[in-house]
Amino acid sequence: MAYARQRGKYWSGRWRDTDGRLAEEGGFPDKASALAHAKDMEYLVRKGKKTRPSDMNLTVTQFINKVWLPTLKVTEGTAQDYEYSLNGSILPKFGNKPMRDIKPHDIESWVVELTSSGKLSDRTIEKRRNLLAQILKKAVQNEYLDKSPFSKLTFTKAKKVNKVIPLTHGQVTALANSLTPRFRIMVWIGYYTGMRPSEILGVTWDRLNFENETILVDRQISRKLSEVHAPQGLKTENSERTIGFSKDLQILIKEHVDTFGLGPEGLILQTNGGKVFRYKGAIEMFRVAARTVGLRVGEGLHQLRHTCVSVLIAEGANPKEIQEWVGHASIEETMDTYGHLFPNAKHQLSSMLDSYAKRHTDVAPLSLAN
Repeated sequence: MAYARQRGKYWSGRWRDTDGRLAEEGGFPDKASALAHAKDMEYLVRKGKKTRPSDMNLTVTQFINKVWLPTLKVTEGTAQDYEYSLNGSILPKFGNKPMRDIKPHDIESWVVELTSSGKLSDRTIEKRRNLLAQILKKAVQNEYLDKSPFSKLTFTKAKKVNKVIPLTHGQVTALANSLTPRFRIMVWIGYYTGMRPSEILGVTWDRLNFENETILVDRQISRKLSEVHAPQGLKTENSERTIGFSKDLQILIKEHVDTFGLGPEGLILQTNGGKVFRYKGAIEMFRVAARTVGLRVGEGLHQLRHTCVSVLIAEGANPKEIQEWVGHASIEETMDTYGHLFPNAKHQLSSMLDSYAKRHTDVAPLSLAN
């Protein structure tokens, strides 16, 4: 049975937790407040909820370290993105705050602060907000939190600010030529394959089939210095794929390997010192080159992937073929990213209907006047 007792100047509420052990929380200014809290905890116990302060008073940082991180199952790249989000926005605001003390208005004011700063895009803010919601949801699932403050909030989905704008062939050539010869092949692999940056860096000689003119895309470079390739493989199951191997790219890669040799474990790309060419170094190198040919801030190595797709679409590839080529999880993802690059699709479909009607009718064209 819940009761209260005085400890010095303050009162403590006491009750039995779900495991039958005595639980206590102090700091209340009077007996009534302490007893009311103890009775509230008894009510939660009857509902099967944990109430012991040692469990329920965890800060966001403590919960992340104790529960969330040990159970996290994501790719290496996603884990690094989470790390940026946590250290950049979430932990500075909520890290030392007990989860149960976070109120809906705290979330709203935090989002306003991030938006007002002008340092982050709406989509980045949305990702960081969703990550915090995911963490607090897991706390509820594991009974470290009774209810998430997000349960009473709704947010509009961030709009995609910029459509994909592919590079011209002249820009691609200028980008390649702006790099030292050893690294130019990075640009051409991206242009001719549409691989993601980490996939480009992870390409090895044994994945190139010159006889069948195919490339097996089944690995990516690791962001850990102790590994060459990420042990968990690619971004998603659909990312593993076999794509065509351009004759022009075959020539470029053979010339590159004849000149510079292969890197660790047969990597096509390597540093000047013969070591693994890592993601961070490649991104920074490309960004410097990108400024010289007029690319905007934020347009990086991924632009080569977009450019490859735009060329394929211009040459007649359909959405399903694009999905399989780039390794998207769904056709919706493909159309959401590249749908605007199919400008004539509607006209082509309407023309198909006209053509079908002409082939299957013996009378004159339709007329409402008859």
